[in-house]
Amino acid sequence: MWFSFGLIRCLKSCKQLFVLLTFILCGLSCFAQQDKMFTQFLNYPSGINPAYSGSRDAFQFLGITRKQWVGIDGSPTSSVFSVNSPINFFNLGLGLTFESDKIGREKNNEVEFDISYKIQLFNGTFLNLGIKSGFSNYKVDLMNARVVDHNDQLLQGNINKGWVPHFGVGAYCYGKRYFVGFSIPQLFQNESSGGWLMSSSLDRERLHYYLMAGYLLPLTPSLQLKPSLLVKASEASNFSYDISSVFILFDRLWLGGSYRNEDAFAAIVQFNISSQLKLGYSYDIGIAKLSGRSYGSHEFTLSFDLALSDHKIRSPRYF
Repeated sequence: MWFSFGLIRCLKSCKQLFVLLTFILCGLSCFAQQDKMFTQFLNYPSGINPAYSGSRDAFQFLGITRKQWVGIDGSPTSSVFSVNSPINFFNLGLGLTFESDKIGREKNNEVEFDISYKIQLFNGTFLNLGIKSGFSNYKVDLMNARVVDHNDQLLQGNINKGWVPHFGVGAYCYGKRYFVGFSIPQLFQNESSGGWLMSSSLDRERLHYYLMAGYLLPLTPSLQLKPSLLVKASEASNFSYDISSVFILFDRLWLGGSYRNEDAFAAIVQFNISSQLKLGYSYDIGIAKLSGRSYGSHEFTLSFDLALSDHKIRSPRYF
């Protein structure tokens, strides 16, 4: 009862915010996706929402590698290493992330720093407000590329756009069994990291808006269900969403799947080796036009939570 009452209070207090977000998300125009995607996004919320950093009450190390559209030459490959930790004395959370993405001859590296501030709304429910800052470097290797027009000035030598700044904001409301978050991870509309063949009028990054939510539903003493939702929208992409649901057995084995609209189905498995160490894997089966030319996408995650207090971590975090 106390949880239901708390959740109702939280939802009522955020009602106006959710209404505003709905209009924002539904009113955006569509062009082409720019931000990277991860099937196991709940293992890496800080990648899109800086307010998540420090919410786990542990020093977390996280590594991710994703190979998309296996079998297609030059298909996207992404790698992530991230650390985050709470600073309890100041109600702060800090995070540091290194990302590398490669698509064909294009390569983009990012360094991001997150800071969040935690507010207790009521017993067991908290609101984190966060900001993200960092830099990205975009390069294209054209020295050994095969070109048709050798006089094209765009194809003379390598392309290096230097380091450009990033800045974003986010909010993350969570309790023991639920969470809701909203973020805009990139407020600066810099020159696009993927638009070297575009005209200057389109060669810029677009604002991306993310809304995420999830709930943990106990079914039996040894079985729980965790459904979650990630909604994505921008002026540069179609309104899209990821729906995922996993069964958690004995706090050890996670089995489930997800659906990304008009893009892919995915199978997800995760094994909690201990209360601190977990290993995850997902396999995407594409349903878009490109799916017939690839063998799906593979994604691996590995994370470790280091307890900051004298007592050990007794049970794994679910989000």
